[in-house]
Amino acid sequence: MKSPYEWGDPPPTPGDRHYSRLLATTTADTAPQPNAIASSTRETSIRTPPSSPLSSLSTEQDDSDVDDLPMGPPRRRPTRPSPTSRRAFITSKGWSLDGLLDKGEKFRHINRVSALGPAEDVSRAIERHEQDGIPLIIEGWHKRKDWPADIFNIQWLLKNHGDDTLITRNMHTRGDKTISMTDFVDECREKSPYIAPDETERLYGKDADCPAEWRDWLCDAGALPSELLPNSQNDLLQHLPDSKNVESLMCYLGIGDTFTPCHKDLCASSGHNIMCYTEDGGSSFWFMTASSDAPLVSNYFKQELRQELDWETHIASVDELAKAPFDVYVAEQKTGDLVLVPSRSCHQVVNHGGLTVKMSWSRMTLEGLRTALHYELPIYQRVCRPELYRVKSVLYRSLLHYTSQLEEEVLRSDSSYPTLRQRSEDLTALVELFDEVLSEEYTRNRSMLTHVISSGAGWAADTKGSSGHIHLRLMPPRASSSQKGKGKDTETLQSENFACDFCGADIFQSFLECHECTPNDVTSIGDGLLICAACYVDGRTCRCGSMNAVQYRPFEDLLRTRNKAAKVLHQILKTDGTRKGKFKALTERFEFYFIGFEPI
Repeated sequence: MKSPYEWGDPPPTPGDRHYSRLLATTTADTAPQPNAIASSTRETSIRTPPSSPLSSLSTEQDDSDVDDLPMGPPRRRPTRPSPTSRRAFITSKGWSLDGLLDKGEKFRHINRVSALGPAEDVSRAIERHEQDGIPLIIEGWHKRKDWPADIFNIQWLLKNHGDDTLITRNMHTRGDKTISMTDFVDECREKSPYIAPDETERLYGKDADCPAEWRDWLCDAGALPSELLPNSQNDLLQHLPDSKNVESLMCYLGIGDTFTPCHKDLCASSGHNIMCYTEDGGSSFWFMTASSDAPLVSNYFKQELRQELDWETHIASVDELAKAPFDVYVAEQKTGDLVLVPSRSCHQVVNHGGLTVKMSWSRMTLEGLRTALHYELPIYQRVCRPELYRVKSVLYRSLLHYTSQLEEEVLRSDSSYPTLRQRSEDLTALVELFDEVLSEEYTRNRSMLTHVISSGAGWAADTKGSSGHIHLRLMPPRASSSQKGKGKDTETLQSENFACDFCGADIFQSFLECHECTPNDVTSIGDGLLICAACYVDGRTCRCGSMNAVQYRPFEDLLRTRNKAAKVLHQILKTDGTRKGKFKALTERFEFYFIGFEPI
C-alpha cells in the first residue's frame, strides 16, 4: 500500500516538517533513527510525527510500569544510508526465467495453478499456500470470459484518467516527480526498455489510485476467489471505522528496469498482485522467500549486505540472492498472472521490457494479525518504521465485531454449527491476543492517569438483526472533561489517531506526553510530544525528560469489552456440549477479570 515512508527515501533531516520539537541531544551511535513521514496521507488520518532527532537511552529494566522507569544517558541513532551509497539501479537486460533459475542452487520455481481449472483445485492451492507460507501464482485470468479487457488497457486509462496526476519515483535519484498519466505513458514509450549508461531519469508509477471501474470488477464481478478479495470475510482490516481505515488497493505502472526493493508487506499482511496489461513484451520478475525464512533474510541483509531489510532501501542483485542461505522463489509475471505473497515473505520486483500495469492489494488475516503483534511490530519499533495498519486497533475492532456476530448467532435457531464453531474459534484467538495487549497496556495507577476520552462503556457494540442479516453499530465514547472547551469536539477525538513521535507506532492506549518540548503552547491532550510506552522503556524521551503518562480511554472499558467476548464464548460452551473439552481451559480463565480482578 502507499506509505508515508517510501522505500529508497534519503535519511530525514531535523526540522524538515511543519514544526520542530525540542528533543534530547545524543552522544553515541547505537539506536535506530526516527522516522520521517509526511504530514498527511490519503490512506489514513494517522497523527504524524516530526522528523527531529530524539534520544535513545540504554536500558536493562524489567517490564515494570512505564511511569516508574528511571532515565539513563542518551544515545544517538545510526543514519540511514544515502541514495548515493547504494547501487543506483539494476538491469533486467538479457534475463529469462530459465536463465535466472540456473544462477542459484537455491533458486526455485513458484508453483502455478490455472484459473481455468476447477474452482476446487484453486481453493486447495490457496489453502496450501497460506498454510505453508510459500508463494503461489494463479495464471490465465485474462483467458476467462469475465476478464475486463475493455478497461484493462492503456487506451482506456488514457481516455478516462489521462489528466490524473501520478507521483512517480526516479530509479536513478530515488526522488519523486509529479506527472500526468498521459505524459508518463508518453515518456515510458519513448524510453529504451533497458537502462542506458548516460540516462538520468527512469520513472516508475507506484501507489497510483486504482480506477473505480477496476475496483468494481475486482470486488463485485465474482471473478477472483472471494477469500482473496479486499474486505473479504477473512480480511480484518474491514473492521476499522471509515475515519481510521487504510487503503491498500493500488496500481503500479512501469517499463523495464524499474523496480521495488526487497521488502515485506506491511504488518505481516498477505499481498496480491495481478498483471492487468502489458505491451511490447512487458513482464515482471519476482524474487520471493517463504514466510518462515524472514529472520534468515533479515540476518543475511545485516551481516552480509550491510543493509536493514525493513528500511526497504536495497535492491539485491541476482548474485547476492544466489549466495543467500535460503530458498529464493523466482517467477516471471505476465498478463493475467495473480501473484500471492504470503505474510512476511521478503520479495522484490524488477520490471522487464515494455510497459506493465499491475493492480495490488493486501489483506490482514487472523494469523497475520498474530504475526504482526509478535514479530513485526517489535521490528518496526526498533528501526522506526511507521505502523500504518493500526494492528491493535484492528484487533480491538475485530473483537467487537466477532462478539456481536456470535451474540446474534446464539439467539438464532437456524445458526449452522460449522459457522458457529469457526467464529467461536476465531473469537477465542482474538481474546487471547487481546489479553496480551491488555498486559502491555496495564498499569497499577491507571485510575489516576489522564484520559483522552472518558466513558462508562467505551465503544459499545450494538447489533440489529433483520431478515437474517446482522448490522453492527458502534456507539462512540464521550470526550473527557479535560478535552472539553479545548477546540476539539467528540467527533474529532473519535477520528484522531495518535502515533509515537519517535518510532511512528500507532498508539492504541498508553503513551507518554510532554507539553514543554514543543515550539508552541500546548494545552490539549495529544497535541504535545508523544512517546509510545515501548520507546520510553527503551529510553527514548524528550529533551527535558519530564513526561506524563496518558491513556486513551479508561482501562476498565477494555476489560469490559474483553469480558463481554468471554461471556459469549462461555455461553456457547454451555449450549454445545460437544466442544467443552476443546475450550474448557480457556473458559476457566475467561471467568475472571484479566490479571486477577474480581469475577465477572
